[in-house]
Amino acid sequence: MGNSLTKADQARVLAEGKARAHRWAPQAGYVTSIVKSEEDLEQTMELIQISYGHFASHSAARSNENGAGDHELRTLKLFVIGATGRTGREVVQQALARGHRVTAFVRSPESITATNERLNIIKGEAMDEEQLFRAMQNHDAVISTLGPRKVFKPGTLLHDSALAMTHAMQRAGIKRLVVLSAAAHFPGIPNRIARFVMRDHMRDSLAMEKVVQGDSLDWTIARPPRLTQGNSIRYRSLEGAAPKMGSSLSRKAVALFMLDAVGQKKHLRKIVGIAK
Repeated sequence: MGNSLTKADQARVLAEGKARAHRWAPQAGYVTSIVKSEEDLEQTMELIQISYGHFASHSAARSNENGAGDHELRTLKLFVIGATGRTGREVVQQALARGHRVTAFVRSPESITATNERLNIIKGEAMDEEQLFRAMQNHDAVISTLGPRKVFKPGTLLHDSALAMTHAMQRAGIKRLVVLSAAAHFPGIPNRIARFVMRDHMRDSLAMEKVVQGDSLDWTIARPPRLTQGNSIRYRSLEGAAPKMGSSLSRKAVALFMLDAVGQKKHLRKIVGIAK
């Protein structure tokens, strides 16, 4: 499989052993990835994401020159809350690979080791409206992957941060919001059991959803099932319900869904079930 990268990305992935030099067109930024087993898929998908970001940025530049743009390809400025969490890290990584500019709003900036000229890291509290307002100026969309620090302990983190976030967005003039919730809010006996076991977190999560839905923003609520650290990025989505036979989903796939929802302007003011 061939992938066209920038010269800098080409040199990096070759040095890291993630790809081989292309036989015919290395001068054009091409590298070769060979998939022999499942273990090779992760680095191949990384190459594809990097290549996509390179292509997207060039397409956006050409569209701007022509006075027209493709909303799936244009470069966006994304404000990510919860960027140090396992799903948040995937959102940041994939967004940068697509060529977007990312602001990671986090409590502990030292937790982010990634470096990129399009990544801006700002320290702040997700429940502080003023900090959020100052930091999110001039962004196209907000993505929140915020989760509770302790699932089985009562708290109002998600609800309180949703209030601060939506108020700050209104003041900053940002309309697009994609937030992470949980499939356990859908009907069904397994979900009812999950809601009981994690009732404190579920109560806070549902309160967060109500805050988001009660605002005039262009929101999307993503409800995935049990999250895994798998490498698959495939997902199925269904508005208003959980996809059948979907008991788990990788964090990589959740991140991809959230970025697709923003980039493709899909699922506006919808609750969406996603699954493997």
